[in-house]
Amino acid sequence: MLERNKKDLENVFKAYDIRGLYKLQIDDTFAKKLAISFTYYFGLKKLKIATAYDVRESSKALYDVINEEFLREGHEVHALGLVPTPMFYNYIARYGMNGGIMVTASHNPPDWTGFKLCKENAEIIGEGSGIEIIKNKFFEDTKPVKVGDGKLLNINAEKDYINFLKTHISPPLNSSVCVDIGNGSTFSIIPKICTAYNLECELLFPNPDGNFPNRPSEPTDETLTKLKETVKKKSYPGAAFDGDGDRLVMVDEDGNVVRGDVLFALIAKSYENYEKKNAIIEVNFSEAVESFLKSLGYKVFISRVGHSFITKEMIKNDALIGGEISGHYYFKETYGADDSIFAFVKVLETIKKLKITLKDFIKELNLPPSSDVVAIPVDDTLKDIVMERLKTYYQSVSKKIIEIDGLKVYFDDGWVLVRKSNTMPQIKVKAEGYGYRRLLEQAIKLIDEFSKS
Repeated sequence: MLERNKKDLENVFKAYDIRGLYKLQIDDTFAKKLAISFTYYFGLKKLKIATAYDVRESSKALYDVINEEFLREGHEVHALGLVPTPMFYNYIARYGMNGGIMVTASHNPPDWTGFKLCKENAEIIGEGSGIEIIKNKFFEDTKPVKVGDGKLLNINAEKDYINFLKTHISPPLNSSVCVDIGNGSTFSIIPKICTAYNLECELLFPNPDGNFPNRPSEPTDETLTKLKETVKKKSYPGAAFDGDGDRLVMVDEDGNVVRGDVLFALIAKSYENYEKKNAIIEVNFSEAVESFLKSLGYKVFISRVGHSFITKEMIKNDALIGGEISGHYYFKETYGADDSIFAFVKVLETIKKLKITLKDFIKELNLPPSSDVVAIPVDDTLKDIVMERLKTYYQSVSKKIIEIDGLKVYFDDGWVLVRKSNTMPQIKVKAEGYGYRRLLEQAIKLIDEFSKS
């Protein structure tokens, strides 16, 4: 397998994780070599390592290979089993692990697999924080290592994680909510959280199934039909998680999907009375949300999209909260790590505390018109070429361009953001302002033209 086209395998190393097609790109041999490279990254010393996996049919086999290799090398392995990614991060940070590997392809289709790599404090090993080193070691002729005597600890982290939540968000919440599990990795923990917080929870698609038979792993406006129908009838909010449970999407009482930056604004309001308030947002956020945060007294820092980048900014700026429009939320209480489950409970606590509905909060924000994030298929080998041509074009016609992450291009009637996907062969586009439709259509047309010529 490793003798295959090196360039094809190099493409599975993304900006903040590893993702590829099971068996075609990632198999048992790949997993074993990754575990060896992981040990080299930490300097060939005995480690305490957490491991976990998601519901995909391929994940357990790769998890077993990772554990077996770490034990052979002589590490102390804390094997969490099938858990949502936020519980994996939480365990690493709270129990002083040197790092960890989670077998998951997050919200990608069922035939994909991958790995999320962490170092201490659950900081993601991504672009600029070590994944380049692991990638280089992976493709070197590295020899298997032995650093001590291996030890395996099988850990049930659920009860401990719920106690952690209760320490920061006090039960009961005494409210009703519909949760779309989507056959994903939150299937076990969410019912227990509902019981702990005295929540009346209606669960959709609660049985774990890595084929995701009821809706795709990625929760979007198009895929959450059943959840939207259910909450509209019941007039209470809804929540949905992706396949590995690290993305949260909420639906308001009228059955409308709540944008990630809007939900972040609601979460931010729950910390309104804190004295020092730093917030990390990413380039897709509405400028209306940024203004709202500043009106609450937040100092706002803008980051690139992606877990490793947001977490790095959370630590660097001692931030209280961070967020991505796609449904990832970061908290000081969670050690700066991404925790959608914490965010889910926090949203319900905030609604109760403010005595407000999601739909009424959205009205109060008075957001300008905007598009969703639109993903345009573009081969990975062409993405840089297309982006360079877009930059040349926009420099001649726009008022201003910001290049924190891709191109955020400003015009008199709005802005358009064009950026490469870090995980898929796509270029993503979002536009805001009264001219958003024109700006979106123009960007899509340009991407199509530049990727073909």
